[in-house]
Amino acid sequence: MKWKWLLVIFTGILLVTGTLLAFNEEVRGAVKLALTGSPIVTLSSAEDSTTVMAKMDNGAGLQDVLSHVEEDGWEFEEQLGSTFLFSKGDESLVIMLKMWTNQYIVAEMTEG
Repeated sequence: MKWKWLLVIFTGILLVTGTLLAFNEEVRGAVKLALTGSPIVTLSSAEDSTTVMAKMDNGAGLQDVLSHVEEDGWEFEEQLGSTFLFSKGDESLVIMLKMWTNQYIVAEMTEG
């Protein structure tokens, strides 16, 4: 009887974990960060926008995201709260930051 309940509980945990990984891109990003050890992972990418995630780590995640953008040739212009504006020639890049839990930062980057 004890084994039956353990099997039910274990199956329930697997179902919840599988559902979260299948439908929540932030959960997939946190898992990728933990498994790869990379400072930044891409959650989604479209033609003119990209969403990335980094582990906050006392502000190091924010610096990792901004350094990643500057390595691509973007120059910092202005900060408006949690929104950062960058430019490269005639192009502009808007980065909107949000916290996901208290350990991860999600950056939505849109070129315009």
